[in-house]
Amino acid sequence: MEENNNLKQYHFDPLKYYISFAFFSFSNGLFSIFINVLFFASSNISEVIYFQISLQISQTVFFLLGTYLIAYVSARFLYSLGAFLKAIVIASLFISPFFSGNAIYFGLLYGVSSGIFWTGNATFTLAISRSIKRFNFLSINSALSSLTSLIAPSIAGLLIAYSISTGIGRYFNDFLLASLLLVVSGIVSLLVRSSGEKGGQFHISNTIIREQNYGKFRLLFFASSILGMVMSTLIPVYVFYVTGNYVITGAYGTVTAFIGFIANILAPYMKRKIKDYVPYAIILVILSSFIYIIRFNYSLILIFFASSVILYFITPLSNLGVSEFMQFLDGFKRTRHFWINREYYLVAGRVLSLTSILIVADYFSLYDAMATLPFFAISVIGYIPALIKKR
Repeated sequence: MEENNNLKQYHFDPLKYYISFAFFSFSNGLFSIFINVLFFASSNISEVIYFQISLQISQTVFFLLGTYLIAYVSARFLYSLGAFLKAIVIASLFISPFFSGNAIYFGLLYGVSSGIFWTGNATFTLAISRSIKRFNFLSINSALSSLTSLIAPSIAGLLIAYSISTGIGRYFNDFLLASLLLVVSGIVSLLVRSSGEKGGQFHISNTIIREQNYGKFRLLFFASSILGMVMSTLIPVYVFYVTGNYVITGAYGTVTAFIGFIANILAPYMKRKIKDYVPYAIILVILSSFIYIIRFNYSLILIFFASSVILYFITPLSNLGVSEFMQFLDGFKRTRHFWINREYYLVAGRVLSLTSILIVADYFSLYDAMATLPFFAISVIGYIPALIKKR
């Protein structure tokens, strides 16, 4: 009887995790777009990219450190700690002008909290979803995240646009709300009974994976990070550059979140068909990226449209890729060395794409940087080996 009660309590773990991650996603929707806008408005696009590159490097280092820490603490603890640290780091923007005035230093500091958070999240979700349909778990979680992110960018845009303050103070209400939601996310995650992976020996040499059939995942990780990184960094800033309007910039985030929500809601019902339409989805993503090159008075509408099409097709492909990877990991008792190896390839793709954008934006213009998006969109071809099984 006691064992059955414990099992029932564990059945609520996915729900608790959904709630926790939903608060995290809402916070991220409030913060992620407008931290880039803050650095762009106070300087230029180069500062935004310096922030993102320093964040990615720091995040990788502390993802690796967090992997070592799992030998002593649980994945759940790292997830919660990462959420609390993120809240503190965001608050530091208003505590010290040192961080708000330097994109690189703030990126390094924010990367510390991000690395710890994502280390915990990786094996935490693996443990929670082990006994349920993983693809559905990922799709439901992504859908709820998109739903909570739906209004967050628009709320952020309104809070900033109608703030009576100037400079960094204009962002105070938005970033304060983002910090508070992170605290709530961390508290809710502590209510999850499953603690995730913990214990076991770990060495950095373990992160060099030589397992058979792993090569397709290396390519998937590297390729999947490129287009998403460029779009999330460049396009919202470009929308703000063209309009100078915080509300419209926030509306862009809301529209893309809505498309992500619809794609995730439909994904579980389309699971059997997804693998069949992978090549067609990839072709549509690449073709849609050429819309970013078009320039005329109403090109902003086309930018919203192109981003929506790309996100609609790339979302189920990404969920399927993670699902396939998790199924591969089910055959191993310890998995954290696989997650850090994944991080190597994700960050390599992100840094490469950001560096390329930095060069184009520095030597040419932000318009020219937007015109390079079809080149980055070609990277989605890297999904094919992992998502299409040989017959």
